Amino acid sequence: MEFSINRIIKIALTAIFLCCMLFANFFALRLILRYGVDTYFYDKLLVAYTIGGTNGLKLELDKISITDKSLRESMLAKNFATKLETLVNPKAFLQDKVQENKKMIFFIRNLRSVAIIIVLILFTCKLFLDYNARSKLKKSPQG
Repeated sequence: MEFSINRIIKIALTAIFLCCMLFANFFALRLILRYGVDTYFYDKLLVAYTIGGTNGLKLELDKISITDKSLRESMLAKNFATKLETLVNPKAFLQDKVQENKKMIFFIRNLRSVAIIIVLILFTCKLFLDYNARSKLKKSPQG
C-alpha cells in the first residue's frame, strides 16, 4: 500500500492537530495547576516570613502540615521544612521560588495559546480546502 504525498500531509496535519489539542486541553492545564499550587504555597510562606520572621514561617509550616489541604502542599511543606534549616536567607529563596513558578505559569499559558491558535488555523484551512473541493465538484461537468 503506497502513501501519496497528500495522504502523508493529511496524516501529519492530523497528528499535529491531535498533539496541540491534547496539550492545550490536558497537559497544559495540569501543569498550570501544579505550578499554581507551588506559587500559592511559597507565596503564603513568604507572607508569613515577612510578617512574623522565622517564627511566623515555622508556624505557617505547622499549620499546613496540620490542615493537610492537598497532597502537593503537604509534600512541599515537608521538603521545605527540611530545607529551612540550611537556608541562609529564606526570604530570597521564597521570592525566587514564587517568581520562578509565575514565569513557568506564564510560559505554559503562552504555549497553550499557541497550541490553540495552531488548532484554529488547521481547522480553518480544513474548512477552506473542503469548500474549494466542493466548489470544484459542482463546476466540473458530469457526464
